[in-house]
Amino acid sequence: MTKRYIQQFMWGFQDTFRMSLNVEAKSTLESIGFKGNPKATLIGFQVAGQHDFSICIEQEDEAFLPSDLAEVERIAIRKYEENSESRIINSDRRTHEVYQRRLLNRMRADAIEETLEALPGQEQRKFFAANSVRVDDYEVHVIMSVDRPAVAAVPQIKTTLRDRFSIRPSLFHAVMRRMLGLASRSLHFPDPGAGLAIFDASSHDVVRAATESLMRDISYCAGHWFGSDNGTLMTALSALPYEGREGSGRLVLARSDNPSVDVSIQLKYPVSARNSLAVRKLLEASGSKSDVLSDGEKVYGLGLVRDDYDPETETVFVVTFTSRGTWALSHADVILLTVKDGVPSLPAHVLDESYLSDLAERLFPDPDENALLEAARAAAEHRHGAMLVISGDAASEARRLSPQSWSVEPVRLTPELITQLTNMDGAVLIDPYGKCHAIGVILDGIARGQGDPARGSRLNNAVRYLGSDPPPTIVVVYSADGGIDILPRLNPRVRRDAVRDAVELYLTLADNKPPSFENSNHAWGIVKGFEFYLSRNQCNSLNAAHEKLEAYRMQTNGLRLEEPPLRPNPAMDESYWL
Repeated sequence: MTKRYIQQFMWGFQDTFRMSLNVEAKSTLESIGFKGNPKATLIGFQVAGQHDFSICIEQEDEAFLPSDLAEVERIAIRKYEENSESRIINSDRRTHEVYQRRLLNRMRADAIEETLEALPGQEQRKFFAANSVRVDDYEVHVIMSVDRPAVAAVPQIKTTLRDRFSIRPSLFHAVMRRMLGLASRSLHFPDPGAGLAIFDASSHDVVRAATESLMRDISYCAGHWFGSDNGTLMTALSALPYEGREGSGRLVLARSDNPSVDVSIQLKYPVSARNSLAVRKLLEASGSKSDVLSDGEKVYGLGLVRDDYDPETETVFVVTFTSRGTWALSHADVILLTVKDGVPSLPAHVLDESYLSDLAERLFPDPDENALLEAARAAAEHRHGAMLVISGDAASEARRLSPQSWSVEPVRLTPELITQLTNMDGAVLIDPYGKCHAIGVILDGIARGQGDPARGSRLNNAVRYLGSDPPPTIVVVYSADGGIDILPRLNPRVRRDAVRDAVELYLTLADNKPPSFENSNHAWGIVKGFEFYLSRNQCNSLNAAHEKLEAYRMQTNGLRLEEPPLRPNPAMDESYWL
């Protein structure tokens, strides 16, 4: 019989609780389009009984030690004393005690986040800690960590606190807070982790509730204190047809006295924001000269956001209805959230300009990056999907594809004309300097088992074309639902010495006796991130060192970390080095 042993013991199902939370959190975050390698950790502080560890950590690997958290309680007390909320007195003694105890608990969670992020090797991780819940003899905090660059890439506002109220700055933060709250709630049940799902809700339900919380916070930033069910209201509006037409238009969320909003038509009797039919009818009046204006509770007129609006104030937000069942929330032209058929997600239709520029540098000699970016931005203004093809030999490709397109005299098009041309079927073909050579281009190619059957014909035609060995080519595919794909999708360029240093570090750590499993685990994670760039000799050396280290771990600790062996990638060549 296999023995199951928990060294830092808090309760008997702590490991299954953590593993279940990992699975559910990963699925929920992926459902909104966030991929940041989420990891769950449980940290408990002893408050009763006699135990070997006053601080216990339940974690996937040995990244943290109890000694790493020795100063957390002291830091928490300092944070509590410095927090102005600690000096608030409530006349009811019980209410006062509960509030201050909760505040001190929050300060310990903040101290945990601060401490973990400051540890060596954790510079690229962002930590989120929930308030603790008593489980047997420990006060247990649920902690989730994700890749810091992935969080930084999420569209978000800067406001996190307004009038003493905490603000969720993005859909990701709203979902994270919702997940931590549900996980903490599960700790109240008997034997948490013994069998029930941690969230006890589907990923969609978790995200939908988080979206409502985000919209409530956005309403509060816009000046309405009691916004609720705004996400549901927006989805209902987007689904309502008007005389057979799909929903479209813009709804501005801002107070009626906001100086950044010019009111052109003031309704004498404002319409309740919950009156979907009336608001939907008013949306028909929105256009380039006016938007529907709402303070979150009432629709009070038509008007526009002034050009001199200061985005730093974060008091004006816009909901854009693009098609039946589809809407997006934005601030200062940055989309924060998209909802399609009631399913919220992070915006996918953001042109990755840095990748497009990097790809142009790699594929073409001396391209005009400004011209290419201008063309790509203009094509993004399409009405129902589009495709921009940038070819290293555009003249020859225009001639070859001419039976299925119209060749034109090479000319640099204005952005307005590019936008107009992408509204017709077929791609716009340009060269690396931004000159157009053909319009209405239908790409050819032979199916080679690549592509995605769940995606549309534009993307799959582009994949087949690139798989047919054309001249160096970039294809930017704009889907009707707003998604943007830049093909080919290549791994980023990296420094050769960065890979070499990562390999040498792991080999050195694995060879130490006794080894530091914490440091070697972190070094192995870095090496795995570089797997695409590794040579055959490097893979062989690393695999041998890893096997030797895990054999030692098994001998000393009775466990080992199973990992698939590293393998050289046949697509790797010199073009991937910086």
